[in-house]
Amino acid sequence: MTFAGEARERYELVDYPAFGFGPSDTNGYLLQRFLLSTDWHTGTRASVFVELQSGLTHGRNGLPVPSLTDKLDLHQGFVDLVPLKRTRYELRIRAGRQELTFGTGRLVSAAEGLNVRRSFDGVRVIGRHGNWTWNAGVYRLVKTETGVFDDASDRNLTHWGLGAIGHHTLWAGAGFSLYYFGVERQDAMFAEETARSLRHTIGSRSWRSGAGPWDFNHEAVVQWGSFGNRRIWAWGVSTDTGFTFGDRLRTRVGIRADLASGDAQRGDGALNSFDPLFPSAISYSGNSGLLGPTNLLDVGPTIRVSPSRRLTVTVGSPVFWRQSLVDGVYLITTSPVPQLVRSRARFVGVNSDVGLRWEFDRHLQVTALFSHFFLGPFLRDTTPGRAVNYGYTAISYRF
Repeated sequence: MTFAGEARERYELVDYPAFGFGPSDTNGYLLQRFLLSTDWHTGTRASVFVELQSGLTHGRNGLPVPSLTDKLDLHQGFVDLVPLKRTRYELRIRAGRQELTFGTGRLVSAAEGLNVRRSFDGVRVIGRHGNWTWNAGVYRLVKTETGVFDDASDRNLTHWGLGAIGHHTLWAGAGFSLYYFGVERQDAMFAEETARSLRHTIGSRSWRSGAGPWDFNHEAVVQWGSFGNRRIWAWGVSTDTGFTFGDRLRTRVGIRADLASGDAQRGDGALNSFDPLFPSAISYSGNSGLLGPTNLLDVGPTIRVSPSRRLTVTVGSPVFWRQSLVDGVYLITTSPVPQLVRSRARFVGVNSDVGLRWEFDRHLQVTALFSHFFLGPFLRDTTPGRAVNYGYTAISYRF
């Protein structure tokens, strides 16, 4: 039997969310997150994991947001059974409430950046054979409520998938994955239209890290299905390539790019808007996560400097354009940013940020970030035109 936990205090400021739509908050607010878990093992073939979560908000303007506030609830509670276990292969069955994170979290993630982490109710089968690991499962998203022990499975959303992850034997440090996800939503929303959606996603990721100075992380995705009476056809591509040098002042210089489709033509019976499914908030539009990937092209340099093993400073400045002039831009929740008027401008803006991460020891960690979103013609034309300053500082203690 083991016990673990986390206490995180985080001060956050977003002065003009959604570029001027909604209440402004120039004083910021305090977020608190507490996690407490226990892991019981009976030999090597069975275990039970239970985790409670509490997310609290203080001093924030506006209505409570489920991703920020959940007074107390069961975050995870699952049973692991291992009917087959050998040196080269293993079969594991996991049933119950659980976190899901695949790859770098571009499509399925527990969303560590949120005050209330994401979980799912379902059954997952995990197999391992040599250098390959495969997963298959069916789940329902846990719908976060703000009270005490009131979270439940969202019956309007079902998620299933399977995939395989392997490592190259001829190229040290390189990996490859191939996956399929299916999502059925009874009340999906795109471009202010709500309808039943059945979306299939197939994708592949290749990456290399920790072996030599060069690293990369490339991913390509295709989506199809139906949205009400319309057919879905969408796609997305993400790349991140970097070079690391230096011994005392270890530095990584990289270039990151994302391109995801938007709706190509209104009234043609098709929906071409890319859906990121259940992503990490910072998977696409820089460390602030102000925008989601739908209908966006972003390219930007990244620099990460580590003066010591415990201290890391990162700088980035992605530049954004609309992929389709017919579609708008979206938040990470796939809700469209409201438009006061239509615009034919393609340039969206630039989001520059600088972040710091200091690991005092294996228990205590301090992080901070500041970003400024410089508005391009599209956002100046269609919104109240308020540039967004976003920042936070956080201290976490884990045991």
